Amino acid sequence: MSLKKPGPGMNSGSEAIYAEANSAKANFWTGDFNTNEQYYDPLLVGHAFIIWTRFPSWVTEEFPNFKSLSQKNFAGFDGLADIELTTAASTEGFAANEYHVAQSLGAKPSTFNLKHLEYSGSPIKNAYQHWVTGIRDPRTGISTYPKQYGLDYRAWNHTAELMYIVTRPDANNYEGDKAKDIIEFACYWTAVMPKKIALAHFNYTKATQTVPIEIDMPFSGVMNISEKVDEAAVTLLRAGQHGFSFEEENEYVPENASSTE
Repeated sequence: MSLKKPGPGMNSGSEAIYAEANSAKANFWTGDFNTNEQYYDPLLVGHAFIIWTRFPSWVTEEFPNFKSLSQKNFAGFDGLADIELTTAASTEGFAANEYHVAQSLGAKPSTFNLKHLEYSGSPIKNAYQHWVTGIRDPRTGISTYPKQYGLDYRAWNHTAELMYIVTRPDANNYEGDKAKDIIEFACYWTAVMPKKIALAHFNYTKATQTVPIEIDMPFSGVMNISEKVDEAAVTLLRAGQHGFSFEEENEYVPENASSTE
């Protein structure tokens, strides 16, 4: 069987990765870097997006730009944890030899954190504060958004849904069929709610001016991972909700840059 090299003859780089002959190469497992054929690239993370797919209407009514601002002003995501399969030992004989059988699967993560750079005027803090205090008023403990906005008190009305996508470094390469190849990981969060009103960054220590300020917002939610989620992530990337500005397109040139005077 001939080895398959990635290139124009293949529909995608993933075909080369999953070709059986490539992983059967003897020197692949002996510490010999595949710098000749280069069938496999090391996983490189560090390019990620969040996309709100559903958001409380009463929060958007007061902060119409918040969804876009929080997506583009996205500084970090954490909260993912490994899901472990628990096994139980079955023993037999005088020596109590054992083997393990599948018992249960650990729980999926139910919380995560988003980081945002804050700006003067506190647009990030104010939007999240409006969301949290609408669900529960700090003074009375009641939910205020139903009466204020004419809505029923339902989890559907005060929760959101969010897609988290990690891509390869060619993060803008999501046109056509290429989108499915650039996605390294995607998870879809449902029943999402913020869990605090961020105030601690307003504390004061003399002779200290802190900049920039990042808001670290914890959320509760239900994480979903599946092939269907990956397909939905492809669709969202193709929708072109994220734009990029490249150096070669830089138009910020002084008006007299070409002057010879």
